[in-house]
Amino acid sequence: MVVSLRPLLGLFLCLGLLVYLPGLHGPLLLDDKPALTENELVRIDGRVLDEWRSASLSSNSGPLRRPLAMLSFAGNHALTGDFSSPWTKATNLAIHFAIGGLLYWVFLGVLGGLGVMPDNNTRRLVALTATTIWLLHPLNVSTVLYAVQRMAQLAALFTVAGLLVFIRYRQRWAEAGAGVGEVLAASLWLLLLTGLAALAKENGALLPLLLVVLEVVVFRGVWAGRANPGLRLAGWLLLVAPIVLVVVLCVFSPALLLQGYASRDFTLEERLFTQARLLWRYLGWICMPNINDMGFHHDDIPLSTGLIAPTTTVLALISWSVLLIAALLQRQRWPLLLLAVLFFLVGHSLESTVIPLEMVYEHRNYLPGTMVCLALAYLVVVPATRSHRVNVVYPLAGVLSVLCLLLFVRVQTWSDEVQLGRVNLANHPESARANHLYANALLRRIRDDGHYQFSESEKNEMLLLARHYYERMHQADEGDVAALVLLAYLDSAHFPQLQGQVDWLTLLYEVLLTRKLQSSDWNALGLLFDLSRSNAELADQKQLAGILDVMAERFPNSADVQRFRYHYLARDGASSSVQLLPLLQQARQQAPGASWVYHLLLREQARSGDIPGMYESARLWLLNDPNRHHIHELKGLFEGVASPAEEADG
Repeated sequence: MVVSLRPLLGLFLCLGLLVYLPGLHGPLLLDDKPALTENELVRIDGRVLDEWRSASLSSNSGPLRRPLAMLSFAGNHALTGDFSSPWTKATNLAIHFAIGGLLYWVFLGVLGGLGVMPDNNTRRLVALTATTIWLLHPLNVSTVLYAVQRMAQLAALFTVAGLLVFIRYRQRWAEAGAGVGEVLAASLWLLLLTGLAALAKENGALLPLLLVVLEVVVFRGVWAGRANPGLRLAGWLLLVAPIVLVVVLCVFSPALLLQGYASRDFTLEERLFTQARLLWRYLGWICMPNINDMGFHHDDIPLSTGLIAPTTTVLALISWSVLLIAALLQRQRWPLLLLAVLFFLVGHSLESTVIPLEMVYEHRNYLPGTMVCLALAYLVVVPATRSHRVNVVYPLAGVLSVLCLLLFVRVQTWSDEVQLGRVNLANHPESARANHLYANALLRRIRDDGHYQFSESEKNEMLLLARHYYERMHQADEGDVAALVLLAYLDSAHFPQLQGQVDWLTLLYEVLLTRKLQSSDWNALGLLFDLSRSNAELADQKQLAGILDVMAERFPNSADVQRFRYHYLARDGASSSVQLLPLLQQARQQAPGASWVYHLLLREQARSGDIPGMYESARLWLLNDPNRHHIHELKGLFEGVASPAEEADG
């Protein structure tokens, strides 16, 4: 039976690969811009060796800067010359299937260690089915086809490789034991893979804890053919140690956990309560993949402000407790259930607990969902193989056909930016970000008019539609800075007849008096001052000055406020370097490591002919960049600089 099913599963894998191909031509989105298309350090041709080092350190995401992922992006650019090429996403797809190949062997090892399979043929069939389910799962589309999520993919790749290495060693140790040298060699390999995973994305550091999950559930302290109570106890202690550590921090050093929440519009308690509900939602997406509930943004999900606000919060907490207790009590009978639950929860322990990250992202399930897929494959295959009435072909083909169909629909959605925005908005009409994504996609489509050849009436219709959804974005979140900025821009640039109806910038001023600014808000404020340079009708000087004053009062130590004031004063070209340099000097003191400060400083000093000042700024830049992350930027700025005497000779 298994031999005859392998071609069927191979057919579905090939079909899944073909289904993904249209998505390779899809758009680059949101975080793809600062990480890739607007990141000069990663856009290299590969001919200078040190450019690779600079590219690998060019990300500001996470404390480790995710150098392995950035290095892979630099390789894409060096080979193809840009990031718009389908090769960028094709690399993601290749990584996805490479992870699937490793997962197959991990699943085989796990099933063999658990001893839940009646025979080897069934074990291979379950492992291959689980791999196919994971590879075809529509939830993973938002990881594979979102270019920048290669960071999550590479972390998963090295983590799965680490799981496989551990399983291979541990199976041998369970049967025959091992000497100190072999244990040390395995530890070094696992340490290397943990480092590689963490250098792709920080949640790769969870590999050791995931290995503990395998130890306590799969190998259960067995060593040299006998149960070792000390080894089993050590595994359980290591598993609960992170929980104890967090509790200790909450009691003795709460400020360490709370400091990141100053700029968030939710508290630590609200985040933890909300995550309890979200983890059930994640699990539902894996087990019952409703693509109408999936989407790029999920900011329409309400926060849990208390145990019974909403009441599903306490139900979620009770349900997780019941599930975990039941899995522990039934671990001898249903070990795969305990493995799936623990692996899922530990896999989410970094991004879905106390760290003040954004609330919801689909890609967080990319690795934690793997063992859930294994449990689902077991439920599909094993009962059918034991039944004399049901041929295993039928449930297997049915499940994989549904997954392929759902995958096809999601990939088609992700193959076009406007379609992605439209579907995302249809699924999440109350999401401010979903409204923004669709409106922004419409504006980008208008800017690409050379390709689409729209008539004037079509352009006007799309502009009106974009404005409508920016208004809906404002209604969904009246404090969202981006909505106010973009509505002000559209009215000034395209709808002057509407400009007097609502004073969007006055509303923005009022919002800035109290709002906790998110990173997207700061980006929108930067856009406001960028747009004001090219569109004098956007705002008068009094409005911009008022916005700057309230920001300076609320954020006196922010270098970004000085940057905005610099652009405000420099927008008409009337301000001299003497007026602008003090702003930049103050910004340098506030953010001595920010590269944009030195870019502007060197430009103003070059404009005024202050060559000694330029060299002093370069010295300070190097002083505050000991690892030389920006050395190529600095070289590039000086390559085109000529002294005043040279300019006179020219």
